[in-house]
Amino acid sequence: MVVRDRFVGEGEQPRNWVLDDAFVSKLLLRQDVLIDAAENFDGPDPSKTNKIIVQFEDRSAEDRREAYQREAWCLAAKSVLKVGPYTEQRITLGYDQIKAAAYDRQRIGEIGTVGRNGKFTARIWGPKSVSKFCARYFATCSPHPRALLRQPPSGNTNRRLSCAQDALLNDCCQRYLEPDQKAGSSIVKLVERRFRETHKERQAAGNFSSFPTPHENTIYRRLARFSRLELTVGREGYREAQKKFAPTHHGVRALKPGELIEIDFWKGDVFTFGKRAEFWDLLTPDLQKILKHGPQKGKRAVRQRLWICIAIDVATRMPLGLGIAKNPNPRTVIDVLDQIMRDKSDFSSLAKCKMPWSQHCGLGTVVYDTGPEFFDEEVQTAILASGGSFIFGRAAVPMDKPFIERFFGSLRTEFADELPGKTGFSPQCLVAYDKQGMAAFNTEEFRLLLLRHLVDYYPLREHAGLKGQRPIDAWKEAQKYGVVRPPLPRDRRNATGLKLTRVLSKEGIHICGIPFNDASLFPNAIRNGKTHVNVRLDPNDLREITILLDDKRVHLANQRPDLAHHSIRTLMAAIKKMTAAKPKDRIFYEYVLAEHADWFAHKIKVGIQARGLPSNEMTAEEIDWFEKSFCLKLQITKTPRPTLSADMETLLSGGQGPGIFGAHEIAAEKATAALDTGAGDHAEAMALSDPVSNTSTPAACSGVETSWKSSSAAPRDQPDVAASDVSSRRTEGSAPGRFTGEPKGKGSFT
Repeated sequence: MVVRDRFVGEGEQPRNWVLDDAFVSKLLLRQDVLIDAAENFDGPDPSKTNKIIVQFEDRSAEDRREAYQREAWCLAAKSVLKVGPYTEQRITLGYDQIKAAAYDRQRIGEIGTVGRNGKFTARIWGPKSVSKFCARYFATCSPHPRALLRQPPSGNTNRRLSCAQDALLNDCCQRYLEPDQKAGSSIVKLVERRFRETHKERQAAGNFSSFPTPHENTIYRRLARFSRLELTVGREGYREAQKKFAPTHHGVRALKPGELIEIDFWKGDVFTFGKRAEFWDLLTPDLQKILKHGPQKGKRAVRQRLWICIAIDVATRMPLGLGIAKNPNPRTVIDVLDQIMRDKSDFSSLAKCKMPWSQHCGLGTVVYDTGPEFFDEEVQTAILASGGSFIFGRAAVPMDKPFIERFFGSLRTEFADELPGKTGFSPQCLVAYDKQGMAAFNTEEFRLLLLRHLVDYYPLREHAGLKGQRPIDAWKEAQKYGVVRPPLPRDRRNATGLKLTRVLSKEGIHICGIPFNDASLFPNAIRNGKTHVNVRLDPNDLREITILLDDKRVHLANQRPDLAHHSIRTLMAAIKKMTAAKPKDRIFYEYVLAEHADWFAHKIKVGIQARGLPSNEMTAEEIDWFEKSFCLKLQITKTPRPTLSADMETLLSGGQGPGIFGAHEIAAEKATAALDTGAGDHAEAMALSDPVSNTSTPAACSGVETSWKSSSAAPRDQPDVAASDVSSRRTEGSAPGRFTGEPKGKGSFT
């Protein structure tokens, strides 16, 4: 300890003495020594500074309470560590005990805060701050809380720049936040130039007062005031700032399904064939152009690794959506979002899964990374329109969405490693293994296997993150907290449906020849003829579409209810099949299109086990291209009233018909009627044995069971009869063996 003489005689110089702790202790025990605690200080001589010493009692109650709280931490450190020095390292080692002792001292001394609920809250500091407090507190001979008071600001606190100079400097420094990313030296030159110009302007206006240029260090200190967020947003852009500073779910516990959902893409560790199965080429008319002419750029890969998009619920670890694509794209993400909000039992039943994939919920908070497919405006709009919100995980920080990352790890070890063509987790994993040569599945077969894994295996496996509970059981148990309510089908279609532009007329809207109309709206809504409107279409549900008319949503029903249960992809396949059979005849009856669609639906259901599960994804561009290629001048007329011929026995028994035909034609009609009444197995065999017949129809990928009826009235040994001729020989809604229509010929029967 360094001390000096308090009383100095005339002509004497102040003398300083160095005293050790032992000698100071002896001085404190002497009766003839008086130590004034007010004169104790640790720092420069207060007589040589302009600092005004403020008495402890003159400080505010808040400052005094804070000093007492700091003193409690110092005394707690002394009670735990016994002796000094009170370094940060020593305090860190015994921090828990020091914290408990400081809490007790604050509670006993009643120097903490009490909340509204009556709970006591103590003031807490870190080891570094506590070490500084101890150094100041125990440096005095008689430790007192006055040493722990907040120090008043030191140095020159007067403004060195005038208001005009400060405003001009701020304006120049704002250029540092522009996307061209100027260097600090450029801002210094800019400030010097602007201040010279402003000084000349002031002199020209008659103001000859001083207007000096700030020093270079002042400019750099002003630039250092910008936060990292401001610098990133201004210099690198808003999206880069989202990647680095987006909030995450750390510490948040999701209780109910849909409250927190994670979505991500994973490049599957399995090589598959790049060419699709020939049968599914017929079911994907949107790919016919690519399959015929090849891709626009580059060479088509013979074998490929597909990108898998999966959505998982954090609360229950239940997979809620699946998408497969050659490359990550926004449409696949939107399709996965649509799967989250609807029942997917039609997919699971179509794939012959043992468990129904019925789990669905609304969108709470969706967490995904900063890939361009997630930054797409349509994806973000779809989430917000569905009533959800989204946050971005930071770049290269997998722990911002740990559950989906862990799910992909399980998918690699439990699914991909069991398939031929596996690639492993790195190029050095399987060195002697022919990855591409072992490829055994195409896209549809790989999708079928993955869907069965997500529905039948993963939810039934005990999960370590759920403390040994299965995801299927966790989903049932979480129902007690409620489920985020999924949006209504109309709201979901408006959020995730395809965005088309069509012409609205008095007849409504036609999509691939299918009419959508509402008699209550037309023709009042159409005053100036035809108008262009925005359309929202659900590719898997054609019962209804939504249009935006006069800034209001209007729902138009499908005027073809027999086609409403099909998907748009299957109907496109049916139209393409019919137009390929008769390219010059562009008129088709409604029941012919329905029977084509039913035939394809049955074909998918039977052939899916051998050929895989086709995709349901569709884009607006594909529908527009298909309509221009196959639906121009296409007319789908209403079904005429079909009639059948009658033989002599039927006419004599009171039945009616258009006339008498040959015996072989009447026999063929009776055979057709027998098929309609109960020969379902025989009809199924005919459908599978004649995949190119004009009397067959493609079907939806939705998995809904449909019936198939042959529209051909020709006998087995005769050529096929045109659909328009067959329609004139059937009675709509009539019982087998009963016919309508006037008999032909000169005579009549009574």
